[in-house]
Amino acid sequence: TCWATELLSRLGVRTVSVDLSLEMMRRGRQRLAADSRLTFRDDAAFVVARGQALPFADGSFDGVLCLNALHHQPSYAVALREIRRVLKPGGRAVFSEPGTAHAAQPLSAFRMREESVLEKPVSLPAIRRVAMDAGFTRMRVIPLRSASAYVFEYAAAPADAATLRQMWDETVRLSPGEHARFVLDNGDDPPADTLLPPHRLTGRLQARIVLEQVSATVTAGQSFTDRLRITNTGSVTWKARGRRFGGQVTCGLKVCDAHDEVLREDLGRTPLPRDVAPGEEIEIDMTVAGALSPGRYGLRYDVVVEGVTWFEFQGSPCARRSLDVTASDVPSA
Repeated sequence: TCWATELLSRLGVRTVSVDLSLEMMRRGRQRLAADSRLTFRDDAAFVVARGQALPFADGSFDGVLCLNALHHQPSYAVALREIRRVLKPGGRAVFSEPGTAHAAQPLSAFRMREESVLEKPVSLPAIRRVAMDAGFTRMRVIPLRSASAYVFEYAAAPADAATLRQMWDETVRLSPGEHARFVLDNGDDPPADTLLPPHRLTGRLQARIVLEQVSATVTAGQSFTDRLRITNTGSVTWKARGRRFGGQVTCGLKVCDAHDEVLREDLGRTPLPRDVAPGEEIEIDMTVAGALSPGRYGLRYDVVVEGVTWFEFQGSPCARRSLDVTASDVPSA
């Protein structure tokens, strides 16, 4: 029903959905068309194709998401070779499949007998051997059971620890038969830059900001320009251009009151002139519109990965100063 396509579209990901069923692809297109809030729904593509012969050029995709489809393939080796072929270097393929006990289940037996549907078990050790032969470089496993297996009566007592240990023991023992959830990497990790997933940026965003030239006092309604020297002291490259919903790095300004409470953080947003690698330094002229009422303000200059995080939230220090905004002189009548 293309629910994953809908979810990824909401996140700004350009999707190409593939299924052997023309009817399934038709329903998927209808699903996206029904919600006008999906800004990029017209960019989604729906392709009827076989997993054993994907109609795409080599290195076409950043990632592949395979949900309950691999176990229907006649040959795991052929399917995984095709998936790796269409992945870009550094790309990843994520799978959620039934486990080793799947083919023996009554429903699977019924579908194979009555509907001629191919239902196969998915063994993680076997998949790893086939995946490495296909050229994948790493396999990671997510050991999970169904959500209901992790619900228990919580008593805030020492006995809870034993229950949790039992849950983990059962997960390790039973999950391979119930589910096969794993990730295959095609080569090295993607570049270390701000287009990485947010959780992979934690602890890697640091900046040193020096105020080179500032305006200490301005008149209400008057814009001003400050010059900043900024050094990338972190471990990832700051991208000047992002993707649909962020990833690009900009310089930003937080306007605070006398108690250091943030009043505004939409002023002074300034893009980078270029990508900035770790250790590199740039100069930025930040122009701030004359939108502040008369008074004294605290200014915090920071760097931000748009759509992800301010550097201050990652422990990076801001540059700070005060600004006085004076009333404009109004000629007497």
